[in-house]
Amino acid sequence: MAPLRYVYVLCLAVISMGQAAPAPPPGQPPPGAPTRRIVRISAERFVFFPSRITILAGEEVEFRIKSDDTSHGFRVVGGDVNIAIPKRGKGEATVVVRLQDTGRYRFECSRMCGAGHNFMRGELIVREADGRSTP
Repeated sequence: MAPLRYVYVLCLAVISMGQAAPAPPPGQPPPGAPTRRIVRISAERFVFFPSRITILAGEEVEFRIKSDDTSHGFRVVGGDVNIAIPKRGKGEATVVVRLQDTGRYRFECSRMCGAGHNFMRGELIVREADGRSTP
């Protein structure tokens, strides 16, 4: 009878080893993985919406930008972000940023899109991680 008990315990051990934690739903990071904030921006008629975005210093942010009319660009002045935004119905542009320095950064359309192109801009406000405001 003792050998049968060992076989039973061995079977339970093998079965429990084969069970893993369930996979996260599609599009979700696994538990314990660092999360990335997603900000959706639309570009249309010489305006970015939202045109003022506040993030925390050191926070990883993914901008997903789509156009509701023609092709546009998205450039953070003084930074290394400068991407093309496809025209309506052709998808969206995605860029990941992590700004360490607090302050105000201007973003603007970097592709000539019409008569109001020079007015197509917005502001990215980077605050201290503890929430303190910046000048």
